[in-house]
Amino acid sequence: MTILFSSTIAFVLSSTVSWASQVCSIDTCLKGESSSPLLAFDHSNSKYLLPGTYTSSNLTPSSSLLNITHASDTSVISLPSSPIGFTNVHYDGPETIWDNGSWSTDHWKSVYLPSSWYGILENGIVIWGAVPDKNQLPNELIGLNLMKAASSSCNPTCSSHGTCISSNLTTEVTCQCSVGWTGTSCDQCAEGYWGSSCSPGPSNCTIWDDGLSGTGACLGTSTSSLSSCSCAHGTCTSSSECVCSAGWKNNSTQSSVLCDICVEGFFEDSEENCLACPLGCGSCTLQSGTNSTATCTSCSANLSLSDTSPATCIATKGSCVDGTFYDESSSSCMSCSPACSTCTGPSTSECLSCATPRVNLQGSCVYYDASTGVCDTLLSALTGVYVVNLEKSECDACPLGCLECHIPSFSNVKGYNTSQCSSCQEGYLLEDGQCIKKCNTGWYLPEGSAGKNGTCERCDSTCSTCLSASTTCTSCPSPLFAFGGTCISTCPDSTTPLNGTCVPCPPDCQFCSSPTACTVCPTSRPVLKDGRCIEYCPKDEYFDSSVKRCQACDWRCSSCANKDPEGCTSCQDGYILREGQCTSSVDSCGKGGFANGYGNCLSDFIKKTNHKKYYSLFAVIVLILGGGGIGFWLYVRRERKKTRQATRDFGDKLDDHTVQERLRTLRLERVLGLERVHTYSPNAAPASSRTQSGLGDGYEEKRSKRFKELLLPSRRKKRDDSEMEMEMKSTNFAPDFDKMSYRSSQPPPPYIPSEFEHTSSGDLKNAPSYSSSDSRSHPGSVSNPDRRDSLDSIPTPTLPSFVYSSKTSLKPVTKPNDTRSGTKVLSMSSPISPQTQMTSLMPPPRPGMIRTNTQDKEKEVDRRGDDHGDWEMERRLRELWPNLDKENEKEKRKAQGWI
Repeated sequence: MTILFSSTIAFVLSSTVSWASQVCSIDTCLKGESSSPLLAFDHSNSKYLLPGTYTSSNLTPSSSLLNITHASDTSVISLPSSPIGFTNVHYDGPETIWDNGSWSTDHWKSVYLPSSWYGILENGIVIWGAVPDKNQLPNELIGLNLMKAASSSCNPTCSSHGTCISSNLTTEVTCQCSVGWTGTSCDQCAEGYWGSSCSPGPSNCTIWDDGLSGTGACLGTSTSSLSSCSCAHGTCTSSSECVCSAGWKNNSTQSSVLCDICVEGFFEDSEENCLACPLGCGSCTLQSGTNSTATCTSCSANLSLSDTSPATCIATKGSCVDGTFYDESSSSCMSCSPACSTCTGPSTSECLSCATPRVNLQGSCVYYDASTGVCDTLLSALTGVYVVNLEKSECDACPLGCLECHIPSFSNVKGYNTSQCSSCQEGYLLEDGQCIKKCNTGWYLPEGSAGKNGTCERCDSTCSTCLSASTTCTSCPSPLFAFGGTCISTCPDSTTPLNGTCVPCPPDCQFCSSPTACTVCPTSRPVLKDGRCIEYCPKDEYFDSSVKRCQACDWRCSSCANKDPEGCTSCQDGYILREGQCTSSVDSCGKGGFANGYGNCLSDFIKKTNHKKYYSLFAVIVLILGGGGIGFWLYVRRERKKTRQATRDFGDKLDDHTVQERLRTLRLERVLGLERVHTYSPNAAPASSRTQSGLGDGYEEKRSKRFKELLLPSRRKKRDDSEMEMEMKSTNFAPDFDKMSYRSSQPPPPYIPSEFEHTSSGDLKNAPSYSSSDSRSHPGSVSNPDRRDSLDSIPTPTLPSFVYSSKTSLKPVTKPNDTRSGTKVLSMSSPISPQTQMTSLMPPPRPGMIRTNTQDKEKEVDRRGDDHGDWEMERRLRELWPNLDKENEKEKRKAQGWI
């Protein structure tokens, strides 16, 4: 009980503390609680705080949506930096936080928009600032969903394919573009996307016609070696093998991409070609700031790097004429190999320049084909095709993408740049002897040839550029313009002419004067600003569709949907929006005042019905009632235990002397008439004989019954059951023995078929006599209550009377009121003694017997119940005191005059 009571008190105290919460601004506080996440909560003080600067060292507010900074004695709570929508009014209920993109909230009831942010409803209506209650907007806006939120701070304004947002790291605002779009205003297609919607190009093509004016047609091959087997310069033979083009090799220590390193004696220029290093250089690289000039990084034997730029390799000892070299062993000049013009030794690998018609190939002087310019690589370890570069007197690898190349009609005046490719590596197209990724202007790739390293072909003369076919123009000679593959004289709507082509207008334009300037805007973005179509007017204006321009709001509104005073969508601080009108907060907010930045009163943040309070009160009541019930049950249990213990103690104190004293008391009461049995029948004795004692015949019976009921309370219930039985019989209905508890107590005498033989005149023959001693074993006695008969449910007929004598057996009498000397007239409807009752002398019913009236039956049942009570009391006494002398007690009872 103590624990329960303590828990209840603690619960009440905790509930009391929660009820003491406050909702505060920087000026005042109101009692109550709030569930709005737009308020910071201070757990230590149970305070909900509006944004503002609080100068108190005791405050430690926190919030998941608000920006809070703490100093020694100051807490600054800032308004949210992102839009937030709510499903309940006054910024309550589950919130939807804007996620830096398209945003829509269904079933919204309030929304907070930061400064300079706007929201777009589903019919294009623009709302600004905070809307604490959607139902207070103009009627035509109440049922509309919120489709989008964005900032108006970007300049230039974002297109419909971008959203103006703030950076997470800085305060700078930029346009966040949708997939496929790029540019400062998100008005251009990203690389690989084409058309007015910037759709992705075909998946089975490496390059396609992209851009806003693109068609999406494939302009390159369907695959590339780099994507097939990670081969940069070569052709894939399997998913992991690549045949390198001339001048390239694999180097796994420097790159995981195959064929990505030039072989020894070569370097990579700015166009990804492998060119030969100068003679005498062990290795070289591209000189910074040039496209194809090499600078040595190491030299051959007997040579050293010069100090010039680019660096070269020169001899440092001796001076000899061309064709000879200085021999240190003989300190003289010796002849070079016939293949060398200058050298550092006698072998062909020590040439500094080659003698005509030889050229340098990886440090050696080799011949080349005079008709094609292809160098001889048989004496080298190189693979692939190399062509001569007479300007440098060296052999360079074929240009990028070429597997095989040559110089047509080779002569001494044709340089390396005149070489032509005869086949290309995977992922390249052959166009006019060059291997390229995309066909150049005036050329087209025949449809279907991209999958087999096709060849670009020239467009028809009617087209400046074409696509897929020679006559499918993408641009036309002036004054015609290409549109839809044909040349026309005037561009259609939503396009503008540019370089012989009808190019689309900027995104969101209906008509334009150039690719960057709109002249007419669509209804989805109706406002024209700086040559662009945008979706909103300035905050204090609205778009008037009748004149197609922005108009000023009513002076009472901060923002509006129309010019009427009832068309406001937001109000200045200090004014409350009520059904489209701005009203003063002085009359609406009362003591708490206005909540700056949120457009509502401070009191609006307080829960109007504090369910928590009532739930807590209900819980306290339940605990108190439960505790009281448990306490009462424990009290009753304890008292019952005391009573049982007192009863045991009382029984233990009883002795034989106490028992004898109580028996004498009982006998005395019965001798005095309290238990005297009246053997006369109400119809057998005259009224005068029943009143000789001065009392009515029912007085002693009632007094005896009363005494028995006081002595044995269970008798009262038995009497009631008997009365119920008589009532049931009087209506010819069988009693419900289970409900009358006959099985738990002694039942009434059952019907027993008589063993007497009856004559036609009703005389008894051979009637057996039963004593009290054998009444317990007689089938008709109360000791055999389980024997029942179906005739119990019918009314008891009128019973005959008998004459009882101590010398003779029972004899029938003709009149119930006759009396004889030494005899007593007994009737089956008269009260009898317990001994007489136990003899079960009831004869079987005879045909034609007349039923007794209801009153006689009730008296009979009462008397039978009283006699049964005597027997029950005797039985209980014998069970309590089994050592009682039964035979002596019988004799004593007979001597006292008991029948």
